[in-house]
Amino acid sequence: MIVSRDVLESLPQSLYRSLPWASHTIDSCVKIVAEAQRMNNPRRIRAWIDFERGMPSGEEILGCLDSVIHEMTQPGEGFADRVRFANKLRQEAIDYLRTKGAMASAQSPLDATAAAQADGLVAALRLHDPELAEHCEITAQLASRLAITMGLENATVARVTLTARLHDLGKMRISRSIMNKPMPLTAAECEEVQSYPAIGAATLEAMPALAEIAPLVRATREWFDGRGYPAGTAHEEIPLESRIVALCDAFHTMTLARPYRKTRSTNEAMEQIIAGSGTQFDPELVTAFTAMLGYRGRIAQSA
Repeated sequence: MIVSRDVLESLPQSLYRSLPWASHTIDSCVKIVAEAQRMNNPRRIRAWIDFERGMPSGEEILGCLDSVIHEMTQPGEGFADRVRFANKLRQEAIDYLRTKGAMASAQSPLDATAAAQADGLVAALRLHDPELAEHCEITAQLASRLAITMGLENATVARVTLTARLHDLGKMRISRSIMNKPMPLTAAECEEVQSYPAIGAATLEAMPALAEIAPLVRATREWFDGRGYPAGTAHEEIPLESRIVALCDAFHTMTLARPYRKTRSTNEAMEQIIAGSGTQFDPELVTAFTAMLGYRGRIAQSA
């Protein structure tokens, strides 16, 4: 996606009034983000960070960037690509701020072993099924953004991200002929499909650096009202990280082509998310998610 001057001028004036930074700071952030996207070069954000180092802290720099990214990644045409680039842009900003010593709190709560093992598992998933791996990465980007928007602490955001990246790990052990079957599944096939969260969790339990994530992955198919699987837990018995990932997973999955159903538009997916509030999904998370995406009964299909 290329962000033009028109996008800058179309940003709501409420953005400038509500944020605690000067308008020229927001303008310069939008311009550098637009340039970075045109060049497909997330490292361009470093120029803006250097220019705005008069801000008191790296957290404030990142806060301004997050606000602009939010306005420029609303659902519509090219949504997945825009979210993917925004995630790269934000990570580049965090890495640069960290190396400059401007953002101590940006240090990842994950140790190097956990990060390396997670990357290895995602790489294996990509070899097995590139589309499934891509879905996990986009789900992670949405889930991370939701967790950040909710103001959750860094450690929780990190767990949300890892859980989302690895939530479909167990599907590598499920027959692809069953996963892609275009007709109703038999009882035995349903049982096999529903075993994948437990399979993924068992894999993670055997890896000490990632064992903390195992119960979170296991619970990503639980429903808020207790009708999910594998344990049938409900409400706050389901870990918050799992509830966040379940919602973002469902949203992105509904927008994908599947042999057994037609692709849904962004608006249709949002309608289903809202319809599932209180049954499949945590109502508070649905409220936060719709606010994050700016949904007011309809999302513009242009971006």
